[in-house]
Amino acid sequence: MGFPSWSWPLFVALPLVACGTFPKTAVAEAIPRSELAARQQMVLDELLARLDEGYLYPDYGGVEWAARVALVEHQIAAGLGEKEFQAALEALVMLLPPGTASYTSREERVQADFEVSNTYEGIGAFVSIRAEPEPRILLLSVIENSPAAKAGLQAHDAVYAVDGTAVSREEGLAVIDRVRGPAGTSVVLEVASPEQARRQVTVERAEVAIGDSLRGGILAPGLIYLLVPVTVDATLFETVAGLLQDMLEKDQTVVGLVLDLRIAGSSSEWPLNEMLSLLGDGRAGSFNSRAQVQPLDIQGTDVADSQSLPLAILVGPDTSGAPEVFAAALQAIGRGAIVGLPTSGSVLSFQSHILPDGSLLTFAESSFVTPNGTDLSLSGLTPDVIVELDWDQVQPGSDPVLLKAIELLQQGS
Repeated sequence: MGFPSWSWPLFVALPLVACGTFPKTAVAEAIPRSELAARQQMVLDELLARLDEGYLYPDYGGVEWAARVALVEHQIAAGLGEKEFQAALEALVMLLPPGTASYTSREERVQADFEVSNTYEGIGAFVSIRAEPEPRILLLSVIENSPAAKAGLQAHDAVYAVDGTAVSREEGLAVIDRVRGPAGTSVVLEVASPEQARRQVTVERAEVAIGDSLRGGILAPGLIYLLVPVTVDATLFETVAGLLQDMLEKDQTVVGLVLDLRIAGSSSEWPLNEMLSLLGDGRAGSFNSRAQVQPLDIQGTDVADSQSLPLAILVGPDTSGAPEVFAAALQAIGRGAIVGLPTSGSVLSFQSHILPDGSLLTFAESSFVTPNGTDLSLSGLTPDVIVELDWDQVQPGSDPVLLKAIELLQQGS
């Protein structure tokens, strides 16, 4: 069977319009509709129909949805300019639970399509944001030969200030825009490496090719360690299967496999099907939508004793999408040990629709639910063994999370 494709849009919160309740029939009788209003109502009707048909939560997350829809209809009938109409739809959609839906105007959608590229201008690092205990940017991975790498920045570093202004809780993801900038310009970062004092680093921005790769290999005799990057493709499956097959052919005993998913996010090419079949077998949960419950039945395929291979999986707050489902599914069937910090529950799959005016509606259509009925999007994944150390508190060569996983494998847990 196939599993859902995964798409993870970035949601930006905007202010909401005023709230109120207006009877639908009264509005229609009191205010005649212009041609513009009729077209706007058609767009709204299409948006509502799509959400009613496929949005994951039938109760719209408990918000006063009907009242807000009536408000927008009243505003349309009273007369809205195009920008006002777009703002009204955006505010309506942003009423839904955070991270579950977004609205993009036609102009923004077209601009975003033009900006899709394998390159960008900036410092060349994959990053994440932390608000606690002190706001900071984590460098999950640094692209080889990028400006960041040339300036001496490394994975596990944390950035506390950009051009003299501290990272704040209030700006959230917007801080990334302060780090990015035109090629040829510079940015000054206040950086701390694990267990070291903070320092000032000047990075000259450039055009950077987006990309990362698997790291690791044979960590010790019979022990395989792979750090899965932020984005990955079928090479993950090919690498794991190839390493196991090679060790089998050389008659080497496999002590275990450690898959480090602490920075792994989802992508359309993440080999969820293949990886689950390689390492597991059995009913591991389901993908639940409004219309159906799609069981996740893993059909195990043994490659070089992969089904009996001792296994440990490292996870954390940045483990998301297909990698998070992968770890949760294997935990559900009791396959291997999950080690690290709880994940965020970023396992929703989305669908997108272009509305009649060219704007774009994107919304959550399904979530992953474990065999015991836990919706992973609401709870995240809790590791079997929690190690209270975040990404910027460990470093290669001194990583207690990895050491704990190795200890469990050696104990046969």
